[in-house]
Amino acid sequence: MDRSRLEAYLATRLGEPVRVATVAQAFPGLSRETWLVTLSRGTRSAASDWRVVIRVDAPGGPFVPVPLFYEWQVYERVARTDVPVPKPLWFDPAPDVSDGRPLFVRELVEGSTLLPGLHDQTPEAATRRQRVAFEHAEKLALVHRVDWRRFGFEEFMEAPGSLEDAPRHELTRWWRIWDEVKTNSFPVVTEALHWFEENLPKSAPRVCLCKGQNGIGEEIWRDDRIVALCDWELAHLGDPCHDLALSQGMLKLHNRGEVIAHYEQAAGFELPAKNVAFFLVWNAFKSLLTLNNGLRSFLDGQNTRLPRATLGFGKVKVYEHLLGAILDMDLEEAADFILSGQPNPYHTRQVAGG
Repeated sequence: MDRSRLEAYLATRLGEPVRVATVAQAFPGLSRETWLVTLSRGTRSAASDWRVVIRVDAPGGPFVPVPLFYEWQVYERVARTDVPVPKPLWFDPAPDVSDGRPLFVRELVEGSTLLPGLHDQTPEAATRRQRVAFEHAEKLALVHRVDWRRFGFEEFMEAPGSLEDAPRHELTRWWRIWDEVKTNSFPVVTEALHWFEENLPKSAPRVCLCKGQNGIGEEIWRDDRIVALCDWELAHLGDPCHDLALSQGMLKLHNRGEVIAHYEQAAGFELPAKNVAFFLVWNAFKSLLTLNNGLRSFLDGQNTRLPRATLGFGKVKVYEHLLGAILDMDLEEAADFILSGQPNPYHTRQVAGG
């Protein structure tokens, strides 16, 4: 992002002089670009420092087939609740500074997306892993207790008609999206979708605001506490078991049963084991869908970054094999199979966070 263009854009939006000190893109930014900006605003004699995050659609659109405005609306409403989230500032549908690609701006929260030393082989690190897993479970419970009707989430989110409808609502919604975005026929995936239909939970324990992608790498941590929940593009109304399953391997960070029990105590209701198992497997399908959708912009020449191809072809093939393998398994076997292949929710590479 060009610094001089960015200064002019921010000065116009803020209605005062702006000087950009630093602008850096967070790594890897494959789905959407995330820019970390340090700036001074106001006249030099009374200037104040400020740090913001600018979220921009990548050329050709994101991996996840969800408009950026959708994520903005989630941020804007979550910010009215008790859930810790970076303060959203504004959305811009087609600014010149991003060559017409939509963006939104939010305040930067100090902290890190990663927790160095989390997997050290020491008793202290083991205690810390439990503390971090429980902290994450508590924050998910806080999200799930939000009164989504009061804060207007159903104004732009599809809500299941009942507890009994919630699992099928998730299945049919993303099956429809798959039919719209897939780059090939994928007969194995079609078989897998029928497997999901046959193993569909009969009901959800609650219909909640669900965050979607969550866990280490997605949130801002400080002193082993989550100070801000970020990355809301997959947020939806549905079964809270979905969030426990789609949590970047957090159920492997500490004893799975203890983490779920701690969540249940914080949330005030129990999670059916079948529902958790279902969504652990469902995650493989949604990951395949997302990565294959990102391939479309590579194939039509809008985004020629090589990771679009390697993820859209190679990683998708891995998920396709996983889905093919579960077709002869029952639900619990399939969940254990998928969970066994998930990495630990930590890596040593430092990522610019905030």
